[in-house]
Amino acid sequence: MILSRYYRLEGLFQGEQFENIEPELQQMRLSKDESELKIMREAARLADLGIEAGVKALDEGVTELEVLSSIESEMKKNGVRKFSFDPIVLFGRKSADPHGVPGNHKLNKGDFIPFDIGAHYHGYCSDITRTFIYGEATQEQEEIYQTVLNAELAAINHCEVGNKVGELDTISRNLIADKGYGPYFIHRLGHGLGIDVHEYPSLNHTNDQILVEGMAFTIEPGIYIPDIGGVRIEDDIVITQDGVEVLTSYPKELQIIK
Repeated sequence: MILSRYYRLEGLFQGEQFENIEPELQQMRLSKDESELKIMREAARLADLGIEAGVKALDEGVTELEVLSSIESEMKKNGVRKFSFDPIVLFGRKSADPHGVPGNHKLNKGDFIPFDIGAHYHGYCSDITRTFIYGEATQEQEEIYQTVLNAELAAINHCEVGNKVGELDTISRNLIADKGYGPYFIHRLGHGLGIDVHEYPSLNHTNDQILVEGMAFTIEPGIYIPDIGGVRIEDDIVITQDGVEVLTSYPKELQIIK
């Protein structure tokens, strides 16, 4: 709740006490039913279309903002009226900032290119990240990418009812650290997803929340190295009775865009 709204409520209910019920609301929103998941699947599909449009727009010398415009235009053509957040398109060294802002930076050969996109559809959010390399890749770039992909897949494979949220972060973080990139994984593994793009649970190693059926969240490990760039791979995940459903479907194998 924004502060101005809180003050307004205080004025309307003078003398009354207010109690924070956020923990209760978090638990109520933790598990999504099939009607909610149907909407979230479509939100994920629309985000996939955004990634596809971004790839088609890549060409040497194009700017981040020009590619971003192509992404937004294609998604709007397919019915997206609102985005989950301001989409991110970054080239080269700028991609070492996981929350960087697109600008007039031009695409060059050898650049990492992360796209972070989300569609807000019928009240629910999606959130996908894919990273590409333009022109040619070094051995180090390929190793960084494969390390992030392996970390993401390892966490997804551990998504089962009864396991702990924090275990997912630990698994990914340890795998990245074992490859020598531990200091460059600088954020939590992911976050809950639903009517807000960032919901409970927070996927960090201290969270003992048990995975339950219907829980929806992102898994998004990353490696960000100054002067080289960053790689993040993110999918939208739902815990099922038998394991996991991955809502986002754009391919994750390394693509070197020629």
